[in-house]
Amino acid sequence: MLRSNNKHCNLTILSAVMLGAFSTSSFAAATFDPATGIVDMPVVEVLNGASSEFYSAQLQLSGDGLQLVAAQSIPAVKGQQRVVFDSATTAVHVPSVVVGANDFYAKLKLVPGSNPLRFTVDQLVSNSFQGCPSFSTPGPVEGSCVLSGEYNQNITLTKNIQWIVSSGVFIGGDNVNSATLTINPGTQIFGQQGADYLWIRRGSKIMAEGTPDNPIVMSGPLQQTAGEWGGLVISGNAPVNGCNEGVSPCEIPFEAITSEFFGGNNPADNSGVIKYTQILFAGFAVRPNEELNGLTLNGVGSGTVIDFVQVHEGLDDGVEMFGGTVGLKHLVLTNIGDDSLDWGSGWTGKAQFVLIKQADDDGDRGIEADNNEVNNDIEPRAKPVLSNMTIIGAPVATQGVLLRRGTGANIWNSVISGFPDCVSIDGEATFINAGAPGNLTGELTMVNSFVNCGNNFLDGNGATFAVSDWFTSQAGNSQEDALLNGYLPAVGSPLTLSGAPVNDAFFDTVDYVGAFEDADDDWTEEWTFNF
Repeated sequence: MLRSNNKHCNLTILSAVMLGAFSTSSFAAATFDPATGIVDMPVVEVLNGASSEFYSAQLQLSGDGLQLVAAQSIPAVKGQQRVVFDSATTAVHVPSVVVGANDFYAKLKLVPGSNPLRFTVDQLVSNSFQGCPSFSTPGPVEGSCVLSGEYNQNITLTKNIQWIVSSGVFIGGDNVNSATLTINPGTQIFGQQGADYLWIRRGSKIMAEGTPDNPIVMSGPLQQTAGEWGGLVISGNAPVNGCNEGVSPCEIPFEAITSEFFGGNNPADNSGVIKYTQILFAGFAVRPNEELNGLTLNGVGSGTVIDFVQVHEGLDDGVEMFGGTVGLKHLVLTNIGDDSLDWGSGWTGKAQFVLIKQADDDGDRGIEADNNEVNNDIEPRAKPVLSNMTIIGAPVATQGVLLRRGTGANIWNSVISGFPDCVSIDGEATFINAGAPGNLTGELTMVNSFVNCGNNFLDGNGATFAVSDWFTSQAGNSQEDALLNGYLPAVGSPLTLSGAPVNDAFFDTVDYVGAFEDADDDWTEEWTFNF
């Protein structure tokens, strides 16, 4: 089971098990020499966004921690378990240390400012099933444990247990009794029969830190059809719209479960981290005509990190933002039954590197974008900034991108293809907010982007200009074949040198259009569910 979070206690445990009888395994990612106190890690992947570097490295037990004593660059090694250092979270994940007959997962944390680099032991967890912890109950099969109800204490889900979500599982109260849900790399979480979902309430956090070789999986039990379970919902304290004028902070109920509220006045609100995570076969209707999305973000703030997340085979939307300021990177939205990316209620966040790929026989829109359904001009007006999207549709779909109900958006460096209609603007409020071709307000723009559909543009209700004129009046846009090989640029693709940098610190500076630089830049490899 999970050991104490006390750093000194963890080091003592780690030292004790390493200094005991030690046997290596072909699956072990690290070995220990008790004579020298050296921890040998033959393959360490250092993550830096979508790029990474590989090293062989050694740590040595020293005082109350572990110190880096050697590191040598090596060629990339993928397709096997390895030690992973995530520079964004400063965590080292050691998936397997075999000690005698025991196999452990270890998580180390970098000591800030240390030189040479030093690490403390944050977790030491057996990789074999040790029984269900006190916050859960035994599941239907050996090695499974059931989560249910509301948790007002910090809990950690580990990969040595098959976790089952029973009905609604809530982390924390609503801005009271806040808690943190930690999910270790390689952990699997299953809904059991439909209306099962995981909900992070306002004031609480999810720390779901997967790795490329050990992604976190949240799924339905059969992994066959959309809607086998509910999905993941996060509610935060960032600004939303939908309240009467003068109400501050604006807090609104969730449409599917109206007893749950979200929104507030903290744009930088932090609901935690989700990295290298699959959300599969979600979207069960929690009540008639009210399906959950794969990932629902209600008033989630910009302090939250969402990076390398896949939603696959969702019955409703893939990812939907209801207001908030949250940013997202490296999204893979595949085989979604309704809209792959959806926003409303005043979302003003950001997104970069988004792959949307619809199934041949199902799916609605790549993006469905609203400000507010009831009051199209309510503030804060939805106006996200999005860049480097590859949006691939199918003949059964409707539009690649629908901008409606007063939404704003600044779209950069994106490619849309394969839909009946690529881009549609709908609603008088949306057109007026945009301005007019040649005299745009800057509230609704698309630049350095490619469209290639059966019909590239569709003028919606209340049109005050032609969408085609809006598109062609902006810099760098093109209506030509982007030369995609699947979802990657083929050799000679015009996408590879047609991008422009977005002047915002959230965005990586790139010079290409779409989610991938070229055929060798497939950052979906290894960690995603097969699509």
